[in-house]
Amino acid sequence: MATIRPFVALRPQEVYLDKMLTLKASPCNGGSNGFIARMLDNGHPENKELTNAHLLANLKKMMLKGDFYQEEHPCIFIYEITKGTHTQTGVWAVTDLDDFDRGHIKTHESTVNCNSYSLMNYRNEVGLEGDPLLLTYRPNRTISLLLNQIKQAEASSVYYSNKIFHRIWRVYDLKAIRELSLCFSALQHVYLADGHHRLVAAAKCRNIESKTSQEAKNFNYISSFYLSSDQLSIKGSHRVIIPADDVYIDQVFRALKKLFSVTKSPRNEPVIPSMPREFGLFMEDKWYRMVYKLVDKNVMPDACLLQQRVFEPLFNIENPETDEQLIAVGGADALSEIQQILAENPAAIAFTLAVMNADQLMDIAQQGIVLPPKSTWIEPKVPFGLLLRKL
Repeated sequence: MATIRPFVALRPQEVYLDKMLTLKASPCNGGSNGFIARMLDNGHPENKELTNAHLLANLKKMMLKGDFYQEEHPCIFIYEITKGTHTQTGVWAVTDLDDFDRGHIKTHESTVNCNSYSLMNYRNEVGLEGDPLLLTYRPNRTISLLLNQIKQAEASSVYYSNKIFHRIWRVYDLKAIRELSLCFSALQHVYLADGHHRLVAAAKCRNIESKTSQEAKNFNYISSFYLSSDQLSIKGSHRVIIPADDVYIDQVFRALKKLFSVTKSPRNEPVIPSMPREFGLFMEDKWYRMVYKLVDKNVMPDACLLQQRVFEPLFNIENPETDEQLIAVGGADALSEIQQILAENPAAIAFTLAVMNADQLMDIAQQGIVLPPKSTWIEPKVPFGLLLRKL
């Protein structure tokens, strides 16, 4: 089930939103949040620590100046992104964190080594949600029909930038909100596609006892964008390793050949695999195709296989989230970014993986399998600041 509620959105003035949407997302982080972040930094000197108190003070000044304005009513929003012929339409609301505690929200990414204190402190002291969790669910005809019905009306906000349309419908009619809430409460499970660390930090943060009853109520919810799994866009998520000085490439290659069938790529073209258990390998100016040749009793996802069979034993990467040898690269421009990193680091080694589909991802979450951090690249990447929520 998903327990959703309307919220009072804090929105930037359109002149700021236009600038924000014009910025192209960075391939390495998927976000176009630099403009709003700079507004909140407000020219903070680089040689001084930027504190949460400073951010909160700037936020309050901007609200007083009218840089942000608040919606009059608590709303649930229908948000639609259109790129060419591809459209993604979902529901933007707030989710009860109790759903996470009760196991109704299934996750797939490791947060064991998540240093959530900075996220918790930001949430507790600044109290600003700039972008939502991305949650998905198996296709649901009732929800789809209801969204299409709401979309018969003209969108309340339409923005166009970088050949992308952003449309928002405000839903503040109590009957429509009740219908949407009932539809989502009937879902058996929902699956977290993006925002694992933010979800964990929010779940921890709401347990702080010093909040007033109203604050505690606000902190028990988190901004969330729900999208049917048949509308998710999952791109490649790959790995580049810049080995430590004590790693010997010849030894690594011999060890890989014990685990994989390794063949050179014709014409030395980049290898982007399409099947599980296949990987691309770039090492010493050559591309190879690798196929895992061992038989494991428990078939693990490719990202787990690389971590357990390659990264940890051969490169001593125990924590893929913090190890400086490892760079995660994903998205539509991943290959060009990988090639740039390889050009700048002659000793670098690249591993490319096949893309998982949404059903595989939900099955992994349902089974309780935990992937290493940043093992998936899932779109849409909702622009930071499009709809803000002040706790």
